[in-house]
Amino acid sequence: MIQRRRKVVLFLPHRADPTRGEVFSADLLPLELLQIAIGPVQNGFDVVLIDAMIEPKYLDKVLEACDGALCFASSCILGYQVYDGYVVAKAVREKYPKLPIIWGGWFPSVIPEMYFEHGIADAVGIGQGELTFDEVVRALDAGEPLDKVPGLALWRDGRMVYTDHREVVGFDKFGPVPWHLLEYERYAELQTKPTRMKVRHRFPLPGKWTPDNPPRAFSHFSSYGCPEPCTFCCSPLITGKRYKAIPGEKLAEEIAELQQRFKFDVLRFQDANWGVAEKRTKAFCDKLVELKVPIHWNGTIEIETIARYKQETLDSLEASKCHLLWLGAETGTAEMQTRIKKEIKLDNIPKSIGELYKRNITPGTFWIIGYPGESDESMRDTLRMAAKIKYLFPTAGSEVYPFRPIPGTEDYQAAIKLGYVPPKDFYEWGKCFEYKYNAHNTPLPEDVRETWRLYNNTSAIYDRKIHEGPKWMRETLANIAGWRLKKHRYTFPIEQKLFDLYVKATGQTDPGAKDYVPAVDA
Repeated sequence: MIQRRRKVVLFLPHRADPTRGEVFSADLLPLELLQIAIGPVQNGFDVVLIDAMIEPKYLDKVLEACDGALCFASSCILGYQVYDGYVVAKAVREKYPKLPIIWGGWFPSVIPEMYFEHGIADAVGIGQGELTFDEVVRALDAGEPLDKVPGLALWRDGRMVYTDHREVVGFDKFGPVPWHLLEYERYAELQTKPTRMKVRHRFPLPGKWTPDNPPRAFSHFSSYGCPEPCTFCCSPLITGKRYKAIPGEKLAEEIAELQQRFKFDVLRFQDANWGVAEKRTKAFCDKLVELKVPIHWNGTIEIETIARYKQETLDSLEASKCHLLWLGAETGTAEMQTRIKKEIKLDNIPKSIGELYKRNITPGTFWIIGYPGESDESMRDTLRMAAKIKYLFPTAGSEVYPFRPIPGTEDYQAAIKLGYVPPKDFYEWGKCFEYKYNAHNTPLPEDVRETWRLYNNTSAIYDRKIHEGPKWMRETLANIAGWRLKKHRYTFPIEQKLFDLYVKATGQTDPGAKDYVPAVDA
């Protein structure tokens, strides 16, 4: 008689708070769950994958699926996922008190004790989770304790303990991703369905695609980790600055097969740092061209990486229809570049962005102000540099965000020493990492905050992101905004006032979104 294998329930919490009138872009697939499902699927377990993005009644579905399950597992990063995941896990614990609950992801990896202290975890995976979760499931199925599974945090005798360290390994150590678990058409429907919700993390549309004619989009993990030592990022702690990636040609062949299977038009790589290795980049792009894969694609890359790439590699990026690359410039001063261990040469910022820009690859550039101990003048210098980049490259992103203290980073500890009080529960953790809603996490000087606000408004007008009003009006406002960016002068922002008046007069104001209220006691 063949033994019946038991269910493994995987859940991905909401990335954005729906009560705010927000959703995340539906091309962001539940890749983290698909990755950890590799082992259990290979070993014959019945894996149930539930993503809050596509399940209106996801809590009911989770509770139903957990009946008779071997374990419930979830993963989250910073933001609303932290709180939403807590709500669901608590409900699972209350209904099935003996069901093992396993957590993984960036946030649980750096603050695992919270999950034990609140009674919603039996084990927390630290860092790379594919092999760890596979061994956890097999141990649970065999009735064995988890203490011998490397890569875990456990709760023993009222305190947290760690099992043996698990080394980061390459993708060749995993089996194939179980794409059959992905209900892709449900994501594609959300992508192409009109909504009044604010869609966050939506990529700029390439080629022929417009908001009225959106593409079918897909996402993919092709690497793990990042070799950079940045003080504001938790990757150095979690990954040990290790970097493992699928080889370029093999990756292109996999993407070609996935495109044939799911018929997507645009691909987003969700890697932390996609373009680390130039040889891999060139091989991927050239193979994608050779296979004539009919897609545009985007990913993440470093300023210094672009600066050292050969011209032929950059040409291959363009030939393969790379339409967008996200770059972290981080700060506009050499002093702060050294302080945050980024060490980007300031001259390389416009150089790298220009190399992409002239190849019709949109550079999405990010900056941060308000690092622990950063001077007011340094913040102003970053705003000036961001404005300069925006003026030189109008359609390029040049987004400035206030620093947020991320647990597991050097700067988190520095912020605490300077008086930062971290959130105390899941509700506060889930709420506090909204850049623009909660910039008070790291107080900015009022004059800097006002300049930042005016810069954001000016930038949006300059790059023609506004669609309201006749063309002559938009062009006039954009020209005024361009002058402001060039001079870095934001006093008497008449064009912003005029645009606000126009929007109000034509009844196009957004009523605003409400903050979320805890569904359960946190």
